[in-house]
Amino acid sequence: MVYSNNLVCASGQTWGEPVRSFERDVLLFVLAAAAGSADSWSYLGLGHAFVANMTGNTVLLGIAVFQNHGDLLHPATGLGCYVAGAMIGSLLAGNLHPEAVWPKAISLTLMLESVLMAAAAAGWVAIHLDANHSPDLLLHPNLLLGCIALAIGMQSSAMVQLKIPGIVTTYITGTWTTLMSGLVRLARGEQQQAPPRQKLEFEERLLMQAGVLSVYFLSALLTGWLFRHMPIAVGALPASGVFFAAVYGTLRARSASE
Repeated sequence: MVYSNNLVCASGQTWGEPVRSFERDVLLFVLAAAAGSADSWSYLGLGHAFVANMTGNTVLLGIAVFQNHGDLLHPATGLGCYVAGAMIGSLLAGNLHPEAVWPKAISLTLMLESVLMAAAAAGWVAIHLDANHSPDLLLHPNLLLGCIALAIGMQSSAMVQLKIPGIVTTYITGTWTTLMSGLVRLARGEQQQAPPRQKLEFEERLLMQAGVLSVYFLSALLTGWLFRHMPIAVGALPASGVFFAAVYGTLRARSASE
């Protein structure tokens, strides 16, 4: 996608952005895949609730109120921890430079998210290795659910701070909506009279949205396969994706400062 790779300081000087725009787009795909995998993980293995799809949790919570044996705990945990994570992510990644492609605050937020995801993945492995299934509060599925939801909330808030139109790695309903709206505008030829650069950005944005939706779906598909054939490895998929994005952004920032 076409975005500036330089920041301008008050004196008018410029300095290179650690992560270039095309690298940023790849990292967004990785994070979308992590979110899709995390949602599948939580729904299939942690109480049929979501960690990224808060629309789904809100519906599940409302339905459970009037069911005799409705599950209020899991969707409430997912929703509450996601909200807390979004607040933390906003505090960590707020007030970013409007021209920043991938600020250090984003990498820091993702690094903290990766720690939470890794902890949940380790707990998941411990549960599967415990042949006796002895009760342990630290390994309770609902605690793991909350840990992942907290992490995904941080990621969501951080991605919002990047202010990329129509692109949020966890907000799939909004991505579907903006993609369909954009395709209709494209079919009507509304961009024909736009300047070439603006038209190019619009088309690249549509491709980016389609890519985010695709990797989200494929990661959910892969997670479903892992649940059937290798359930112990399910948590490694989202945890490794977030860790990769965090480390890559951090290393690029460090190399640019040297």
